[in-house]
Amino acid sequence: MSARTLRRSHRGFTLIEMLIVIVVIAILAMIVIPRLMGAGRKAKEAALRGDLHQLRNAVQQFEADCGDYPSASSQLMTQPAAGTTGGQGIALDVNGWQGPYLRTADDNLPKDPFTDSSTTWSYTASTGHIQSGSTLTAINGEAYSSW
Repeated sequence: MSARTLRRSHRGFTLIEMLIVIVVIAILAMIVIPRLMGAGRKAKEAALRGDLHQLRNAVQQFEADCGDYPSASSQLMTQPAAGTTGGQGIALDVNGWQGPYLRTADDNLPKDPFTDSSTTWSYTASTGHIQSGSTLTAINGEAYSSW
């Protein structure tokens, strides 16, 4: 074998080959990264829907047990005092309280996935309606606070 043949068999990649590989990787990244970024937001939206469902069920269960909506969302976790009135001004049957109506690790309301706080829920005592306190907008264009 000649020296010239040996050199050709140990050649590396050319600059053009390297550029083609880099361009292909960049194109794949442009396709994959936006999809991965949206997955986190979709997961948070699913968590918010689940939390709202749980909270609203808890409010309804409280109302069924005590005769009125809680005057504050915290009453879902701790029993109201005797003589307390509910969200519509009706005296609560505190003996009927079967709570806590939600179970969380820290004994607080669940955290809103978008505000990362358990204290930002918007609760209307007169109607028993609870909503997210987030000011952000969902992927579908609706405000999270209107869910």
